Amino acid sequence: MFAVYLAASVSGGHLNPAISIAQSILGNLPPWKIIPYAIAQVIGAFLGAAVAYFGHHDDLWKLDGGIRQVTGGQATAGLFTTFPSDHMSVWGSLLDQIIGTAMLSGLVCLITDKRHQIPTGVVPVLAGSIMSMVAMTFGANGGFAINPARDFGPRLFCLCAGYGWEVFSAHYYYFWIPIVGALIGAVIGAWIYKIFVGLHGMNESLDIQPAKGFNDMQRNSEGILIGYDNTLSRARGEIAAPRQYTPSYQVFESSRTQITTADRRY
Repeated sequence: MFAVYLAASVSGGHLNPAISIAQSILGNLPPWKIIPYAIAQVIGAFLGAAVAYFGHHDDLWKLDGGIRQVTGGQATAGLFTTFPSDHMSVWGSLLDQIIGTAMLSGLVCLITDKRHQIPTGVVPVLAGSIMSMVAMTFGANGGFAINPARDFGPRLFCLCAGYGWEVFSAHYYYFWIPIVGALIGAVIGAWIYKIFVGLHGMNESLDIQPAKGFNDMQRNSEGILIGYDNTLSRARGEIAAPRQYTPSYQVFESSRTQITTADRRY
């Protein structure tokens, strides 16, 4: 979530080739940027794995005595990259990545669709919530990679760190599944959203207004502030001017009118 906040103003904070592809399908990212973004994302994941490795080097040494293992009781490669559970088949693992990434891709398309007017500062929080949902749903199957860069970058680092080529050959050459499955899922999720939502106009007849309870809460807050001003004014021998209260639904209507006028202008 914080990585999205950090990179959002520069690149959109995709951090995932699957999300870059989905945003390109929606028209939010030029197609030629997908490959440079993916390379940068893999490099970032590689460096992230390096930081985790050297930060916990002594712990790893205590656990495996310097013999880096991919499988077995003292395997530590799974701390950096993903591997399937023993009960998962090749096709089951592929389907797991396709479904999980499709969910991620489609929901990210939802929260980044500007027509929904979701505040920019809220999007990373929602993205983190989506990731948590996918993790709780599919994490037990294979570590919920759902991100080719997050899986392939650390896998390359494990190769460099002494784990050997087994990081690629283990579990029937599992390494290709988080790449291919995630890319397929990204395309499916983005197109599902685009076909059923993106290609359709928003329902402008919906009269969305804040609930009465919210207006009451806002009015009570105004009363507290006015009372506070009066207290300060009496202490200074002044008389506080009453604040003008504008109901929130009027603010909402005014904003919507301005947006509609701007749309018609262009």
